[in-house]
Amino acid sequence: MWALLPLKNFADAKQRLSGVLTAEQRRNLFQAMVEDVLTVLQNCSAIANTVIVADDPPALQLARDYGADYLAEAALRARGLNAAVQAATAQLAGRGIDELMVVHGDLPLISTAEVDCLVRTHRGLRAPALTIAPDQRRRGSNCLLCSQASQLRYGYGSGSFARHAAQAGKRGMSLQVVTLPGIGFDIDTPQDLLTLLQRANRQNAPHTWRYIGNSTLGEQLAAIDAAYSRAS
Repeated sequence: MWALLPLKNFADAKQRLSGVLTAEQRRNLFQAMVEDVLTVLQNCSAIANTVIVADDPPALQLARDYGADYLAEAALRARGLNAAVQAATAQLAGRGIDELMVVHGDLPLISTAEVDCLVRTHRGLRAPALTIAPDQRRRGSNCLLCSQASQLRYGYGSGSFARHAAQAGKRGMSLQVVTLPGIGFDIDTPQDLLTLLQRANRQNAPHTWRYIGNSTLGEQLAAIDAAYSRAS
């Protein structure tokens, strides 16, 4: 199975954290999280190759650093997450690659064990099949595994979990929902950052942990946590 990793421009990532992090901090944190995701994909025997879809020089450099393929959104003539994923899956299907895992870059606690679990259980389903690993609120689609991936109509954004599940029904796909703690934990809110500070370590999120430790971010998050505690 191949992994497809669509990435926003790093400078525009994690806008919902702009109230607590500077633009530079958001950019650097996002890159660290993406590197944790790429490290897991690189080390996972179930993943044959990874394709990054983006239009940003830092993303291209990461593809080179981690031995991943790179598809530029401009070359795909696609704008926006859904259009980029749709175009990328169509292009890969044209190369005979139509079994894909679409995963996102803000999942610093993803693990090889979780990816192996998803691939193993997905391949046990009757094809065509869709496996969804949602976020912890069961609203988003943090990880999608799909046979005949180019046939799925991608609908990321608010409520994507329900939209993708409905797509499986419309297209006669076997559907499986798997809840996993690492893949289910994406970083969107200040509270997510506080949880990340508690859960990340050298083993489970080395790049993100190192960035937090080598910057002022850890001190900022600790101050935010203390403020929340006083308010409650």
